[in-house]
Amino acid sequence: MSRPIGRAAVAIMALNWLVAAGAGVTLAERAPAQSEIGALTNPNASDAVAAAKSAVHTILSYDYRSLDADIKAAKADLTGEFAKEYAASAPRLLTEAGQLKAIVQATVGFSGVVSATPDDVVVLLFVDQATVRQNPGSSVPTTRIDQSRVRVTMTRVGDRWLVSSLNAL
Repeated sequence: MSRPIGRAAVAIMALNWLVAAGAGVTLAERAPAQSEIGALTNPNASDAVAAAKSAVHTILSYDYRSLDADIKAAKADLTGEFAKEYAASAPRLLTEAGQLKAIVQATVGFSGVVSATPDDVVVLLFVDQATVRQNPGSSVPTTRIDQSRVRVTMTRVGDRWLVSSLNAL
């Protein structure tokens, strides 16, 4: 009578071993590469993430009543080609936001480092944007909340981290 129980126990242990071996292979294949581990442990990454959160809040928030100051503040957080693109689109924002009496408040939630080098850190941010605007001809403003993910490249310029790229995902 002990023989069938012994065979069943061996069969169960063998099955468990196969499952564990399969899980080990799967985990080894999905283990982060050394460059990914470096991104997570890079001492620059935390400073760049903090700068990204602040900059994205500033860039994606504006009030039609203080739009010139809002645009000026956003430009201070930008560098490179992205700074030029933003400056080129600012006049359109001035016009549209004024016509719609738009007020946009961005709130940055979760964040994570995608990759990092000593001078560039790519950050993924989850952003909520609450918008209040009044369409022409309407006496009642409308409110809307948009949720998005943005990938931001932060580039070290001197002792500051500035946005060199911002893409909605």
